[in-house]
Amino acid sequence: MNRNNFPLENADLQRATIASQAFYADAKEQSRTRSPWILKRLYEWSHRAKRREIIKHVQAALETSGDPEFNDEELEKLLLVNWDEIFAVNAENLESMDKKRLQAVWELFHRELIFFHKQLLVLRNVYKEPLKKCQVEGCLLTVEPDLLFGNLDQICRISWSFCKSFLKILNEVGTVGENNNYNTTDLIFSKGPSTISAYQAYCINYKATMEYLGLIREKEERFTEFERICLTDPRCERLQLEDLLIAPLQHITRLPILLKEIHKYTKDSGDKGRIEKVVENMNESLRSIDDSVQWLHNFERLQQLQNSVIWPSVIELETRTFIPEFLRVALSRQFCENLLAHPRRKLIHEGHLELVENGRTCDCYAFLFNDMFLLTKMKKCAKIKKGMTQLTKSEQYVVQKQPIPLDSCVFCDADSNDSTTSMSLKFAFVIIHLTRYYQVVSIFTLQAANKHDKELWIAKFQESIENYESIQLKDMLKCTPLYSSLSLRRCSSSRLMQPNTRTCQNPSDIKPSHSDVQLERPVENEEVNTKDQHFKSELVDATTNIHGLVPSSDIQTMQLDIETI
Repeated sequence: MNRNNFPLENADLQRATIASQAFYADAKEQSRTRSPWILKRLYEWSHRAKRREIIKHVQAALETSGDPEFNDEELEKLLLVNWDEIFAVNAENLESMDKKRLQAVWELFHRELIFFHKQLLVLRNVYKEPLKKCQVEGCLLTVEPDLLFGNLDQICRISWSFCKSFLKILNEVGTVGENNNYNTTDLIFSKGPSTISAYQAYCINYKATMEYLGLIREKEERFTEFERICLTDPRCERLQLEDLLIAPLQHITRLPILLKEIHKYTKDSGDKGRIEKVVENMNESLRSIDDSVQWLHNFERLQQLQNSVIWPSVIELETRTFIPEFLRVALSRQFCENLLAHPRRKLIHEGHLELVENGRTCDCYAFLFNDMFLLTKMKKCAKIKKGMTQLTKSEQYVVQKQPIPLDSCVFCDADSNDSTTSMSLKFAFVIIHLTRYYQVVSIFTLQAANKHDKELWIAKFQESIENYESIQLKDMLKCTPLYSSLSLRRCSSSRLMQPNTRTCQNPSDIKPSHSDVQLERPVENEEVNTKDQHFKSELVDATTNIHGLVPSSDIQTMQLDIETI
């Protein structure tokens, strides 16, 4: 190699190295700037591919969504038939009342027919069955059809059987006479229990269905695409999924109205009596459905409250009380943690009130149940939902005062504009807590936001006290962690008096057992029993003057059977 050319080659090598470094540096900068764009395009391409896939599967499912079980051309033709055609009568020769009667019977059948074809079958053949077929192809596997549609198939069979039975019975009685047509309603609706039980199950699950629908719309993007494609099907007639899901609830409430219309234009007393019985059964069934739905909503609210209500321990409430060290762990929690969610408990009313203490007012949140009144203080805490980064606020309720049984309290109006008082009470009422011996143990002066709110609270209190129902909580105590943490043996309680027996605790009856000290069941003392009975009679005579203030039922607190070591 010529040494004279070496500097030139060295310079070329340096330039090539610098150029390569600059090239790779530019490539790195370009990758940094272009990578988000590329990822975005890849996401869009993937989203479009998934969208095309779901569209293909849904359209294929809609094309083959025929239902051989409920395909009935005879019923479908009757959608366009008029009432005088199916009864085969001359409308001009009928009296006005007979004509209206036949029209009412036809309206009952025609409404059921429209409900079956235009709503139930659309919900089944346009939404439910295509969803199942898409899941067979591997799409929308996270959606649960049974949670979304409930017992839809059962209601479809009931409605279809109604229409077929109506036509069958109509043909049988048509040769006898037109008046007998009204027996069809009695014969068909005599199958009411199975019909109502199906609608009752659907109505109870409706709230959970709507909550589940909102949940899958948030989590599953492809389900919203599925809904959009199904909505374009001509059978939907622009009815959205929510409109179809609520249709059974609307339909079952219209049936008594249609039956009353038939009863209105019925002449025969026997037919009127049968139709009245059917209407009464339907109304009773609707009331049972409403009661079931209300009970479910109430119990769900009680479960929410049970998880949100904080019961301060006795250590926090009674700071001066001496508690032995071996009891501190067991008494660090309250026995009543599982108190609220009881199947027989009802939440009558709740809302904000102001508690007057030491001449000042403090905000509180009150709960009125069918057996007690609970005063709490609300505090909000932030929490993060699973799968979400957004903070949500949830309320917690710290119990401020001892729960007041409704059979151990009285209340009165407390509005005062007297200038001599230290403060003016406006929209206020007072709740007085009594023991069974009529000893006043606490007084709560509460102020409502306005006059209407105050009157509502007082009305709810009066209604609840009149309808007071004692709830036994003995079995509930066994479910608490405290029961298993303490080795306790039940003793007789002096709070719960029996008509003919009284008990007393004698120190001599206390016997040690092994290393633990346990209380044995006390021995009945006839002498003390006689004194207790005599004292009770004197107490009843002495309290007749305040009978108007205290409910007529014997004032008792709910007995929890306090357990001792």
